[in-house]
Amino acid sequence: MLAIAGGHGVTRVGRTGPDGRPTMTVTDHTDADAVADPATALAALLADAAGADVVLGLPASAGREEEDRLRDAVEDAGLHVRAILPAPIAVALHYGAIDEGVNRTLLVVDQAAATVELTVLDIAPDLTAGIVTTRTEPVGDGALAATARELAESSPDAVLLSGELYTVPARRAEIEELPEARGLTVRCADPELAVVRGLLLREDFGLLRVITGPAPARSRFPRPPADPDPQPWQPLPQDPDPRGEPDGKDPWGTGSAASGTPGERDEPARADRTVPDAHDEPGPGPASASARAPERAPTEVPEPDLDPGPEPGPAEPPSSGLASAPALRAVPVTQLQYLRRDDHLLVLWAWPDTALTARVRWRREDATATGDGPREGDISCRRRTYEHDGGLDLALGRGAITLTVEALVADPAVDTEGAASLRIPAEPPVVEYEPALRRRLTGARVATVTLTARTGCDLPALRIVHGLGRYRPTSTAEGTVVHEIPAQRLPAGTPLTVEFPFPGAKGPSWLVCFPAGGPDTDHDRDIDLRPTALHRLRVT
Repeated sequence: MLAIAGGHGVTRVGRTGPDGRPTMTVTDHTDADAVADPATALAALLADAAGADVVLGLPASAGREEEDRLRDAVEDAGLHVRAILPAPIAVALHYGAIDEGVNRTLLVVDQAAATVELTVLDIAPDLTAGIVTTRTEPVGDGALAATARELAESSPDAVLLSGELYTVPARRAEIEELPEARGLTVRCADPELAVVRGLLLREDFGLLRVITGPAPARSRFPRPPADPDPQPWQPLPQDPDPRGEPDGKDPWGTGSAASGTPGERDEPARADRTVPDAHDEPGPGPASASARAPERAPTEVPEPDLDPGPEPGPAEPPSSGLASAPALRAVPVTQLQYLRRDDHLLVLWAWPDTALTARVRWRREDATATGDGPREGDISCRRRTYEHDGGLDLALGRGAITLTVEALVADPAVDTEGAASLRIPAEPPVVEYEPALRRRLTGARVATVTLTARTGCDLPALRIVHGLGRYRPTSTAEGTVVHEIPAQRLPAGTPLTVEFPFPGAKGPSWLVCFPAGGPDTDHDRDIDLRPTALHRLRVT
């Protein structure tokens, strides 16, 4: 996998080195000694990488023409474009600023050649990264002043620095000492590699949605739940004036106040008014108002009876028909847990007594994880099926998963709504290995070990141990280390084969791989190292 970032007259090419860290080659097309055409520069730099996959990075201010130009240059060099990502988003991935449940505003300061691009990012909890604004300034005091203005206008939560310029401590201090930056977190770890490393991380990151435009207004508090049992109601009309005079406000929208001129409708009631309005019917004040009320009220909404009845009687059900079907309410389940079965997930929970159906929603955070089915889902689980199968089985791979379960009940006494949520961490990537033994024409025996990963991962340093006897070694102390594999990046589905001389042995012997750090380190938890079959570990 390669990372190629273009724009502002500079092309940055990154790839993973033998030590597992990214290396970068920078070509400044504005330099008199450099190649002015990006396509020619890429063809010369990547002559040995034909057919490789590439993640492209472009400035946030780049348009469609610049994207097509860089894509054509990469494809002309014999490479395959896997994804395109704005450079500020790649910088945020480099610093780990995008994650599930994160809600923050970031200012990315990316320097390339003689240009500084200032981009405001809005990170939403659902792994959505929005490009709010972006501006380009020349390197110098103008860029520093523009950074201060962006800090004052956007009020970010953190500042992310990118570019070789900020490897100099004085340049970093200029931004940290701005009055607008006081109290903010300024991140500056390997800024020269921020863009290319973020592009290389894109393949293993998972779901990511990039949008452009102003950030949506979001409240700090969740929206209150809707009324689970709405009831139809109508507002009562206002009480008539005690003197029998119209108050200028007709609650039903008809009558004298609605039919009069604007001046008549807006005129307030006067205390010395004794003559009724010309639009009113004759009669005493209160009685006349009561007599006209049925005429003013529309036929579909009856006038409420202000006089209490002599007998209370039982309350009648509403006539709207909403109560014909019971309303289901969502309540959180209890004892939500899971069991891993390789690529499958068995979800277990305790059902409420009156619940017959549960709503299960999930989202797989790692888009590269293996497993059948969609990346996200929303299904209904019947209680009878759940009890028959002993749980809910989901084929979701080994990546990180966000899972929510809520039970649906029709009990009117239950007024709690919500869902039980569970964040399931990713399982270590599986790396399978298989040793083999062959003999050359010279008679010397050569051993090979082939390692294959289901998903791309960082392979830690490994030791291949040769053990003698009827039982295979369980640690490096039970055999002889015959070969060491350095730490490196292992792409998905691409075998890594190492070859070394096989020492002479009589009787049964084994070749087993172990992490170089030993059992006292955490390297054994970085990957799930397993042989393709236990009997294949015995080579003689």
